[in-house]
Amino acid sequence: MKSITSRFAILALILVTITGCGKDKKSTSPNGDGNNNTIIFVGTVNGANGILSGWVSFSVNDTAVTGTFKIVTPDTATYALTGIYETTTKVLVATGSGINFGGVYDGTNRLEGAVTGNRLGTFLAIKDDNNTALAFCGTFSGDDDGVWNFTIDGTIIAGSYTTTSGNMGALDGSISGTTITVTNPAGGGSLATGTRSGNNASGTWDDGQGNSGSWIGYRTN
Repeated sequence: MKSITSRFAILALILVTITGCGKDKKSTSPNGDGNNNTIIFVGTVNGANGILSGWVSFSVNDTAVTGTFKIVTPDTATYALTGIYETTTKVLVATGSGINFGGVYDGTNRLEGAVTGNRLGTFLAIKDDNNTALAFCGTFSGDDDGVWNFTIDGTIIAGSYTTTSGNMGALDGSISGTTITVTNPAGGGSLATGTRSGNNASGTWDDGQGNSGSWIGYRTN
């Protein structure tokens, strides 16, 4: 697991990259196919040593970005975001009310990066082609504890967790019917399993290294 502070260097690099791009470049689509298509991303945010939790959405139209960031814990607040997208490097930067998002789109379905400014954390969003992505925010407890957030899009689950000690990890997996399975990034089976019941989800986790517990979450978008 990485310390969350190591991810903030990503945002600094992103800002340097995007401000160094030429302003006279001919714009292309976010997809890089020459068509002026809009891409929607929906994802989750966590950080602040397992305290900050929320969801985020971005709409990318050519190089213009608009978005919404909604915090669900430790307080509740909603912020409008605006920014720019660099179509060559696939770098996105958006800000609002002193909160800064900086991430890189992998060109397929994932946008991830860091949050700095008035809030500190990381985010992971997935491409929402059919306006069906659902963001779940929650917590986990047991031999470790913190925030546990993921987005469901079709059968795909993608998200991350942050412990109260500041460590973080990926939550990648799948959902079949109502059954959730999260892959253990260290290998050797599942990190977590659970069940979705409407706007709620819960289950258990086991890292395969002697640590285990339970998790719970609810839909936030």
